[in-house]
Amino acid sequence: MILTKNSYFKNPRIQERTFKYCFLFIFSIFILLAIRYQLKLLSYMEWGDESETIVAAKMIAAGSSLYSQIFNHHGPLTFLPGVLLEKIGDFGVKGHRFLIAIFQIIAILSLYFSPLLKNNFTRYLYAVITISSLLLFFPEMFGHMYKYQVLAGLLLVIIFAQYTLPAVIDETPLPLRNIIIGNILIASLPFLAINYIPISVFLFFASLKRNFLGISFISYTMGFVSNILFLAAIGSIPGFLAFHIYLNLKILPLYNSTNLDLSSFISIVFNSIISSTTQLFLFMGLVAAIYFLAAYEKNKFPWRSTLIFIGIGTLLIRGINFHTLPYFYSLLALPLVFLYNRFITNRQWQMLVLLLTLGCMIKLSLLIPADRRQFQGKKIPATTDFAQFVELFTEKNDRIIVYSFQNFQYIAANRLPASGYYFYLPWQEKYNENPKFGISINPCQDIANYRPKIMLIDKWKVWDRFSWESYASCIQKLIDSYYVQWPDRPYYLRKDLFTEEMDIRANVSSRKTLPSLPLSTSQSIPLLMSSTHQRQNNGLKGIAVRFGTYNRKNPGEAQLELSSADGSQWSQRFSLADTLDNKYRYFELDSKKYTMGRLQAITGGGVSTWESHATAEPPYTCIQYFYTDGKRGFTPGCPLF
Repeated sequence: MILTKNSYFKNPRIQERTFKYCFLFIFSIFILLAIRYQLKLLSYMEWGDESETIVAAKMIAAGSSLYSQIFNHHGPLTFLPGVLLEKIGDFGVKGHRFLIAIFQIIAILSLYFSPLLKNNFTRYLYAVITISSLLLFFPEMFGHMYKYQVLAGLLLVIIFAQYTLPAVIDETPLPLRNIIIGNILIASLPFLAINYIPISVFLFFASLKRNFLGISFISYTMGFVSNILFLAAIGSIPGFLAFHIYLNLKILPLYNSTNLDLSSFISIVFNSIISSTTQLFLFMGLVAAIYFLAAYEKNKFPWRSTLIFIGIGTLLIRGINFHTLPYFYSLLALPLVFLYNRFITNRQWQMLVLLLTLGCMIKLSLLIPADRRQFQGKKIPATTDFAQFVELFTEKNDRIIVYSFQNFQYIAANRLPASGYYFYLPWQEKYNENPKFGISINPCQDIANYRPKIMLIDKWKVWDRFSWESYASCIQKLIDSYYVQWPDRPYYLRKDLFTEEMDIRANVSSRKTLPSLPLSTSQSIPLLMSSTHQRQNNGLKGIAVRFGTYNRKNPGEAQLELSSADGSQWSQRFSLADTLDNKYRYFELDSKKYTMGRLQAITGGGVSTWESHATAEPPYTCIQYFYTDGKRGFTPGCPLF
């Protein structure tokens, strides 16, 4: 039989194969766009709770003990990914989010390869929906960040997809690995936060079956013991009881007005469900899934489905906010109930899956200008003013303090905290009034002993209710005694870092900065060193001169020449092309005292130095002085950066 061109394409098998290849091609493009979108999420939106987790992981990796030397009221398992990452390198927010992205991929694969899905097109449909939901909707609830709520949600997706729902629905025996891993993950949930104890218990019994009763108890015990051993390895068990359990149950409710009774929890859950049309719709979907799940049970009363329903409901006891992320992650897994043994073989349904994929691709492609602006408007800053301050005043191993709650500053500055209370809020002060189990971290003592060179103290009035003075009087006394505030900024620097206090107290408003005459082969630029520097007896290990390049790249070389009253000379050639506009350029010196200098053109020119001018004083070149005794000097009226 000879096929003509028309009859070839009308052949059903050929059409099926062509459609399959076209869909796989489009699905592959969808995956690539999703990966691109995920990479952008690595830099999307900074949040203090995430930074809090990352800083704690860095401190643990550096050798400090969680809950005895480090304050944190989250569960110990929260820090496992971060500690492992920090053991192999020094990573910022993007690095830690990359781990979360990997966990999300594992969660998606657990859905894709769930024993409940039997058809490829069904899998494609589910993958498109879950990936799009994770990338497009969850980030607004901080669902792409390294936080314990996200980790709990991802564990629940894996548990539901690979263990609990198949155990309830499918009569096919589960693989042993699914049972073991499922129970280990269920046992791990309370070690992310104690409020996951109820769902952990409910899921364990809802998944339990007679034919794998023993292995379930053994693997659950393995998960529990492994978490206890991890806690003992990185921290303190009494500290866990003090900071994670006692403080969360007894101290925090005094500040967040939480009533720890059943009627209050039921009220919160109910109000969460009816808080919006969207939440009510999602809850109705949950009820429908539980109804379908109950139909698969062989029991007279569907107690397994009931336990799952109650367990998921306990995830709403903190209201609809970022704390509720595990609830929404759980909802990603429940459509498996509807898709069990469903086969998308009808061409019309397959076309709908194709159209849905194309629609999600448009959103993920960032072709819509508003989507691109959203990413740009909430991009994590590469650095901060405070981070530049820290770089100027400290060395790599110096530690700093950032209060009340700006944990990202530690990451931006690449410095560890000088106290185990690396953030400071009213309930921490309250706990210290009556510490439990011998666990106490005293930030006043830590700061007094270490004397960090620089601190950021924003004096946050917590929730517009608790003023700085109400919970930080001891720290304020230390600030008043040993620190001086940089004008117009909440940065406090140790007084002994300065040659004279007037260096930073100078009246900036009475001075203005002007450029010197441009450097040329016929005209050098004198370095006009301040009178404060002239009175110093210390040598210089370095200076930084602020240049102006007129927003252009100037070719050639110049030479910095310094001299002192005793005749000492120092010089260094440098490239003008490498000199940045309106930035300081640092020169390392030989620790001698220099009081005069100039810039001499060698093969180029065109740059200027910035100078600070005042009516009643001579002009001074904008120079930062780095003295051999560790002190700093600054030209009054000049910018720091």
